Amino acid sequence: MAINYTILSFPHLMLAIKQSDRKAFDELYGRTWKSLYKQAVNKLNNEDLAKDIIQDIFIDLWTKRESSNIDHIEHYLSRAVKFKVIDQFRKKDFHLKEIEEFVDILEDSEYADSKLLDNELRDIISTLADRLPQKRREIFKLKFEQELSTKEISDLLNISPKTVQNQTLNSISILKNIFQKILFIFFILFFGS
Repeated sequence: MAINYTILSFPHLMLAIKQSDRKAFDELYGRTWKSLYKQAVNKLNNEDLAKDIIQDIFIDLWTKRESSNIDHIEHYLSRAVKFKVIDQFRKKDFHLKEIEEFVDILEDSEYADSKLLDNELRDIISTLADRLPQKRREIFKLKFEQELSTKEISDLLNISPKTVQNQTLNSISILKNIFQKILFIFFILFFGS
């Protein structure tokens, strides 16, 4: 007789998962991933990173299924998201400190021409902004190149100010992630052996 996983309680799902029941694991994932994802996105403001975190949590859960003794899986998963988010902020702070130090070195360099660096930086940001989806790109350029206010952009594009703010924050988050990767690569190339 086939088991109807949709009616199993969380404790029963966990018992089945401990016995390597993949269908029970899939049911647990299906029931909980959306709320966990929302929790992560609300804290990180980065959809891709939130997906990665949730994926990592479930991979860890499956990997350690036989040895884990989890009484309240919903609380466990929610706490796991919280701790993974904290880890991301720690990593982010670490990388930001490295980047800030690198920028300080460049600025202090006798060879650095600040006007040239500013122009280069603007060109890089503009090129990266061109990779954004059309609506985000348009809002980003109005905000940072034409220096329009949120209200002006909202009126011009006939969208809510909240949408302008959300799109701007999402754009900044995406560009910051890309820019950090580029700076890291540049740092390795510039200072590597």
